[in-house]
Amino acid sequence: MNYQEYDRPKVHFTPKKNWMNDPNGLVYFEGEYHLFFQYNPSSNNHDNMNWGHAVSKDLYHWEELDTAIKPDELGTIFSGSAVVDKNNTSGLFESGSGGIVAIFTHDGASQQQSIAYSEDNGRTFIKYDGNPVIPNTEIVDFRDPKVFWHEDSEKWVMSLACGDHIQFFNSPNLIDWTYLSSFGKEYRSHIGVWECPDLLYLPVEGSHEKKWVLIISINDDGPNGGSAMYYFTGSFDGQSFQPDQSPEDDLKWVDEGKDFYAAVSWDNTDEKYWIGWMNNWQYAESVPVSPWRSAMSLVRRISIIEKDGSFLLKQTPVTNDNGKLEKEEDIHVTPESKAVYNIESPSELNIQVQKDVSDVWGVDFITDKEELLRLEVDPVNDQYILHRDTGRTGFSNDFPEKIKGSLNGFDGSQVTAVADTSSVELFFDNGVTVSTNLFYPEGVISRFEIWSKAEKLQVEALSFRTLHSIWN
Repeated sequence: MNYQEYDRPKVHFTPKKNWMNDPNGLVYFEGEYHLFFQYNPSSNNHDNMNWGHAVSKDLYHWEELDTAIKPDELGTIFSGSAVVDKNNTSGLFESGSGGIVAIFTHDGASQQQSIAYSEDNGRTFIKYDGNPVIPNTEIVDFRDPKVFWHEDSEKWVMSLACGDHIQFFNSPNLIDWTYLSSFGKEYRSHIGVWECPDLLYLPVEGSHEKKWVLIISINDDGPNGGSAMYYFTGSFDGQSFQPDQSPEDDLKWVDEGKDFYAAVSWDNTDEKYWIGWMNNWQYAESVPVSPWRSAMSLVRRISIIEKDGSFLLKQTPVTNDNGKLEKEEDIHVTPESKAVYNIESPSELNIQVQKDVSDVWGVDFITDKEELLRLEVDPVNDQYILHRDTGRTGFSNDFPEKIKGSLNGFDGSQVTAVADTSSVELFFDNGVTVSTNLFYPEGVISRFEIWSKAEKLQVEALSFRTLHSIWN
């Protein structure tokens, strides 16, 4: 049966077969959330890029549709975005009532930006006769246009990845584009090429303030090696982005895990949601799954919080609440006595421990074949460590046994974990710190154990539930 293979994730989108990478063209239109993605319809390798397509009504269950945009004489179809042209600013829609416009990179002899439009809810696209709308420059890596409508300037604004920096453009009609400014050459981390930018205007929780946030993906030099994402907060006046951070400041990582990349946000939604590619370019073509390759993360709602004058990204996973919720309170754990619970896979787990923990504590996820995925939380040293040294690990030397990350000055006392067939997504302190990691066991997770290394630990609240498959 489709989507029912033993190894296939149950709550993370995967294509029926073949290669997938970056999410593209995320847009909400006529009651549907569209997820387009980099897709090779003919093999399980990164080649022959098309836009695959799936839709959802709740950001959890997905239906895969036919390939949406295919290569042509200008090249294959690399990453990009989609918008709802509500007022038909492009003049492309015969009805005059607007529709979906996709903005993407043509990858041929060079990289150029092109558009296509759909008058049937994204099922088919008509490429614009005048493509490319932003022709080739001398920049080799010139790609991944992310577009939104900027209310103050009454123009469409594009963020474009240009190797070691971001360029901004605007347009009144999605066809005629004007260069505005550049950002980023003076900032750190240029070992990997900059990719998949997103410029967002996000609410600051607990206030009436909003902040501009510029998201960058880098395909090397992440905190645990390889692909990763970081962000800048700041201001945007319709012309240029001014960051809060100086070039000397530490980078703010979106997700310090090993396997979250190229996340971009949905257009035309009230709250901001995004999704990322759950893989790493160091071993993406080697992960031991078939007949598909790669999965998407869970969808996450994103916002900003303020702590000590700094603005931090917050991510909250979108899950299904139909599963039976098990709850307990005031659980006492000692080095000699773990709290042990049986559970089915996939599952969502929420733990709240006491605020003044001065010891290492953690959670073990254990499969029915006694394979161990261990999370250590060390608030004293402001870090967590995820051990993934069992299961299938030999497919790449870049698939590390330990993943380390900072708790960003929080105490790590609240943890949400979503464990699927081959991954775990960790959200610390209500989503201020996030870590996404693949895990390839031979068995399936059947229990979890909460433990403390040297001191008594009070678990103030615990809840967990089995999650329903997104394919049901």
